[in-house]
Amino acid sequence: MRTTAVRRVAEPPPLVGDAAGTVWERTERVPIDRFRWTAPARRPSATARALYDDEALYLHYEVVDGHSYATATRLNGRVWEDSCVEFFAAPRPASGDAYVNLEVNCVGTFRLGYGAGRTDRTLVDPEAAADVRIRSSVDGPTKAPDPDDEGWWVAVALPFETLAALAGGTVTPVAGDRWRANFYRIRKRPEPLYAAWNPVDAPEPDFHRPEEFGELRFR
Repeated sequence: MRTTAVRRVAEPPPLVGDAAGTVWERTERVPIDRFRWTAPARRPSATARALYDDEALYLHYEVVDGHSYATATRLNGRVWEDSCVEFFAAPRPASGDAYVNLEVNCVGTFRLGYGAGRTDRTLVDPEAAADVRIRSSVDGPTKAPDPDDEGWWVAVALPFETLAALAGGTVTPVAGDRWRANFYRIRKRPEPLYAAWNPVDAPEPDFHRPEEFGELRFR
């Protein structure tokens, strides 16, 4: 099982793409490099980073790709069919198999849910979703592939209050806490691509497998 440290910060990190000169530069890079289910001719890289404070969990993704696209424009839409990155985590270990799924496409449209399985999901409502802050390198509301595509980034501030409302209890971590979690990236065309941080062993594409999450260690 892979593990990574999540550092506490004194103030919210900037939601920017370039980590140089920011607190993002001093945190661990999480490689999303375990490819599964398909055999793309190229395996473009993707990395994630995570930080936290009293108010939120902060996520930063960098994706290298010569083909990026987005068609989903609505909250909780089918963003997994676009160029997409994902964060799945079980923020309340005592609550059994329930976990949160945050899925964000390359223009920043997202889906956020909580539950114990793929079909048993409670999705965030628009009022709570308004508190989630996302910045991306691609202007929306949609994105068509372009010959000049080289990659994209997305940065997220995910309030613990939003997670608590979904999970039905406090989820604010403190130093020493551990969450089971995984980081993913997906692309469905021009050829399907699925990659994870912690390996996923399933006969067909399925990231809704909390038993195969890695571990976040909060410092």
